[in-house]
Amino acid sequence: MEKVEIIKLIENTKAVNGQKIISLLLPGLKFSLDEPAAIKQSRSQIGGAPKIFDQNYPSLHDVPIIFLAQISLDDIHYLNGLLPKSGLLCFFILLNDIGNRYPDQKNEFKVVFVNSTIQGNVNGKSEEIPAFPISFVEQYTFPSYHENLIVKNNISDEDLFLMESLEMELQSASALTDIGHQILGHPNAVQGTVRFWWAAKYLGIDHIDAITQEQMDRINREEDQFVLLLQLDFSDPKIGIEHFGDSVAYFGIHEEDLAKENFDNVILVMQNT
Repeated sequence: MEKVEIIKLIENTKAVNGQKIISLLLPGLKFSLDEPAAIKQSRSQIGGAPKIFDQNYPSLHDVPIIFLAQISLDDIHYLNGLLPKSGLLCFFILLNDIGNRYPDQKNEFKVVFVNSTIQGNVNGKSEEIPAFPISFVEQYTFPSYHENLIVKNNISDEDLFLMESLEMELQSASALTDIGHQILGHPNAVQGTVRFWWAAKYLGIDHIDAITQEQMDRINREEDQFVLLLQLDFSDPKIGIEHFGDSVAYFGIHEEDLAKENFDNVILVMQNT
């Protein structure tokens, strides 16, 4: 649905905060996983092995972390004004047992920007996850109900209900999961907010249960400065990674790092129900 159509729907509701709701709209790219037979025609994929990667796989204590996804920026450059216009984003994550937590600490995951279109030799483990090509669809998104943008704009429960209804109308009829896969746009949080946790981790604020007002203010200043690089919903049966259950991975990057094409500071937040 085009933005002008969404705006018309909102205006027709006569909502008091209609213009504020419209201002929160953010374009994203939802995607689904196609059948493996189409993999040769796609440069964006989940699983398999990276098609263009001329360096060793990232590793932790000499154990390679597995290839998770590849996004071809050449294929989506006309749909975004934030990411580099060409090259690849390659995502890696640790699948080894590390106890009762997610592999969301530095060096347990990695996002590598490959500014090349030349086929390289893949050095490392591969094919840990079956390869599925990706099909993108542009879709407008709203912030989740606990995001700071909701508070700053005095969005009411009635407004939230309207936004949720609109999101259900916008959602693809072919979607297999409630949260879904996505890049850019507002992250679709399982637990109400993703941006808060991106900012807290970025600032090194670990003890949220004892957070000070000063720390909260710092988080609030930073949380809207993050860009969603990849939202991957592991409840999708095609992915087939039981290790993460029905959790969702949210890879985010601060706008300042993105402007410098510095993907070393990407933050990973994982949530489940």
